[in-house]
Amino acid sequence: VDHAGHEHTRVFQDVAELGGVLAKLDEVAGTGVPAQTAIVFDWENRWALDDAQGPRKSKGYEHTCHAHYHGFWKRGIPVDVINMDCDFSPYRLVVAPMLYMVRPGVAERLEAYVEAGGTLVVTYWSGIADESDLCFLGGFPGPLRRLLGIWAGEIDALYDGETNTVVPVDGNALGLTRSYEARELCELIHAESASVLATYGRDFYAGRPALTVNQFGQGRAYYVAARLDSNFQDDFAGVLAKKLGLRTPLDAKLPDGLSVQVRSDGTHDFVFLMNFLPGENSVDLGNDDLEDLIDGGTLRGSVTLPGFGSKVLKRVSRK
Repeated sequence: VDHAGHEHTRVFQDVAELGGVLAKLDEVAGTGVPAQTAIVFDWENRWALDDAQGPRKSKGYEHTCHAHYHGFWKRGIPVDVINMDCDFSPYRLVVAPMLYMVRPGVAERLEAYVEAGGTLVVTYWSGIADESDLCFLGGFPGPLRRLLGIWAGEIDALYDGETNTVVPVDGNALGLTRSYEARELCELIHAESASVLATYGRDFYAGRPALTVNQFGQGRAYYVAARLDSNFQDDFAGVLAKKLGLRTPLDAKLPDGLSVQVRSDGTHDFVFLMNFLPGENSVDLGNDDLEDLIDGGTLRGSVTLPGFGSKVLKRVSRK
């Protein structure tokens, strides 16, 4: 209620409408998000990166974490955000962008996670310093070198607007086929036990590894040596999701601007459809019968949401 002193305002009506929706969602209370994927976003690592003198003034840690997250968000794949001290074992996939600082015991736990069958993704500018911001000796990425199967010799900091290309190797294990744009940071690495999936296309490091994978025990550790464009993030997330069988809320390609997220109580899934575009947006629900908790009734097949519209649907949980 604003200074007008009555309820006849747009804001009041919107809040009242939201209250009406929430009253219909009692079943959702206490449910969880069943994530099989985690992204490591560590505040102490961020502070250490902010304090590092180079290779660029703006390190782009948050941007890099967001970019990796976005590829999964577009597919509706739930992602937990954890720090490096959390338990990795519940996840099929752990993504650790720019893990500049590696605290004691973290490398050993990551090794155990991958050796037991987990999949790990690490990027450029990782394994540089310990918790006291002292650089690791013996070659970067420090304690992660054996796990990743690479040695990082140096890093090229590109000028704003300057780019390089990354070209997949023919017949690479991920099935990547198109070239990608690299910008801002391009690390020059040597593949030791790792296999090369893609290489740089230009400059004095043309032909050098830009994307690698290392078989470690029962699992795999990927290394992304450059800051790559959104096309790579989209393709990379899609390939990993398919290879690892990551659960998606719907068996359909999601249109741009439509978010699909799921919560579960173990018996039922609650699927949230949210259209972030001003115009209509449609998605295929498949052959499952889903109960519309807000408007009532049962939905299946194609459903259309109005601009900025949303729906909350209920179905029998997918195991």
